[in-house]
Amino acid sequence: MVRRTVTVALLCVGIGLGAAPLAWAAPTMGLKPSSGPAGSAFTISWSGFTQCRVISFTWAGAPLVNGSPGTAGSVGATVPADAKPGVYEVGAVCGKETSGSRFVVTGSTPTSTTPPPTTTTTTTPPPTTTAVLTTKPPATTTTTPVTITTPPTTSSTTPSTSTPSSITDVPEPTGGGLVLDHGSVQPGQPLSASGTGCTPGHAVILTAEGEQVGNAVADDAGRFTAPVEFSRIQAGRHTITADCGVRLTGVVDQVITSSSGESSSTLVILVFFVLAGGLLIRYL
Repeated sequence: MVRRTVTVALLCVGIGLGAAPLAWAAPTMGLKPSSGPAGSAFTISWSGFTQCRVISFTWAGAPLVNGSPGTAGSVGATVPADAKPGVYEVGAVCGKETSGSRFVVTGSTPTSTTPPPTTTTTTTPPPTTTAVLTTKPPATTTTTPVTITTPPTTSSTTPSTSTPSSITDVPEPTGGGLVLDHGSVQPGQPLSASGTGCTPGHAVILTAEGEQVGNAVADDAGRFTAPVEFSRIQAGRHTITADCGVRLTGVVDQVITSSSGESSSTLVILVFFVLAGGLLIRYL
């Protein structure tokens, strides 16, 4: 009797254990990579989907791609090109089985493998302009000193010769030539000569009627200035020559003025006494 009871109990336990349903693992999915810019590719992998013919994957609720059900699998997908940076839900539906994961869209865009077009810029040099310089020789101006002579009178005074008019200064030369700072000079009056167009660094010798009257050295521009000193006084026009690698000439007048102040005073005194004597004799 006891054996039957134990056997029945064991059978009931076995039947109860055999009638218990088997437990199934929940489906899972993953993304690789799980982040990237819009338009980039990624892979969806899964396992445990068995209750449908087609697995539907969605991107933020919108259809993305389909996969085949089974214990495990994977399918490629692409991030929508208009996706903004942020976190998006990638879902999977297989009948009553569901799963999901998240994808992070970054701000950068996929790198293009197409090289940019090459732009070649050709620079055209500006036209060359040649300037032509025309040099006009300077005009030569000759100044002649004016001498005014007063004719003698019939009076008892001694005639005198007036001094020449004011001396005209000669302008500084603008081209090659010799210029004197006075057109005429009196004895002892300083005279200076200036020249241009000489050989740079050349010695300058000034002569008048074969006698040296000055010297200098031309500067780097071929110019010089030197005093002119006559060793003798001789009235009239004198030609001054400057040898400085080239030959330059100029003219100057020497003017001699006579003074008769003492003789005039003596004559005035004599005339006074003669007139006074004549009046005295008349009244006597």
